[in-house]
Amino acid sequence: MTYSNSKPIKHPALLWSESDFQTHVLHLAKTYGYTLTYHTADSRRSNPGFPDLVLVHGKTGKLLFIELKTQVGRVSVHQESWINGLRIGGHVAEVWRPIDYVSGRIAKVLRGGAVVGRTL
Repeated sequence: MTYSNSKPIKHPALLWSESDFQTHVLHLAKTYGYTLTYHTADSRRSNPGFPDLVLVHGKTGKLLFIELKTQVGRVSVHQESWINGLRIGGHVAEVWRPIDYVSGRIAKVLRGGAVVGRTL
């Protein structure tokens, strides 16, 4: 977004911490009917790389595995392995960043209309 004779303005969501981002994603998921959500409270006691969120839609049973990253966060080798392994198994597994929230892509995936399986 820009205004004439001014610098580009960044959307505030692009500056979210991963925790802030997760709060917004979980709220949106609940809005779209994802009644079962899981997030490992302490990833230090989990297998390396397992996605941040597991979301299950209350009526359709749609299952999503989501790794959340800040706008500049890097996907680790272990995270990439988990995402790819889940995709090979036929599951929806994605990496989401705040720009995906701003663009409406996350809402589209939660509604079921997005093509999944983008590259990491």
